[in-house]
Amino acid sequence: MTADARQITDGFDAVLPEQERALEAAARNVKLGLERDSAIYRAFTQLQFFVLTVDFDMRVMLRALLLDPQNRLTAEKFLALTLQEADDSVGKVTNAVKAEMRKSARATPSDSGAHLINETMFDAAVDEFKEQMAELRGDGTFQETLRLIRNTVSGHVMGDNVGVQNSAIWVLTREGVPRTAEDVMRSQVVFYAVSTLTALSNFGRALQGCVK
Repeated sequence: MTADARQITDGFDAVLPEQERALEAAARNVKLGLERDSAIYRAFTQLQFFVLTVDFDMRVMLRALLLDPQNRLTAEKFLALTLQEADDSVGKVTNAVKAEMRKSARATPSDSGAHLINETMFDAAVDEFKEQMAELRGDGTFQETLRLIRNTVSGHVMGDNVGVQNSAIWVLTREGVPRTAEDVMRSQVVFYAVSTLTALSNFGRALQGCVK
């Protein structure tokens, strides 16, 4: 294992137990949100849970890949799936929170949970996350590859229009890919996963700071 790979996995080993506890707490908050009458609080707790889930899943996938590069055929495609979730779905869940904030501002009375979230800090957290994800989102070629992997390889082994064709192509194109830590660290999926984990971790902390 390379020094960089060892540093990453050691870091994961140190934080994953704590992150799992944070994920469990976020799940309890989702349950609480569903029981309350505040659409803002409900959407916000779901966003927190989603960010922590994608962060946790991505770390587990990346750790498995770095510890045992022989897992590359499977681990890399599911790592790509979580990467796509971070790039695409986090934005959708974030927009849902903002939509409820706007709705509350126009309503009388306002949402009962509006006072619980600092909207200015929330907007700043979202802007920072977008900025940290800009390199990934600006890489059009990789974005195309990522969507293809998500839609027809990792998300569904069998696609609606092409059957198992893309899954078979994935296996064949990985046939000659080296299963070493050095080569795994050169993977674009791994490169963007590492930077995305930083963005997710920062976003998760910033979201927690928005709660009054």
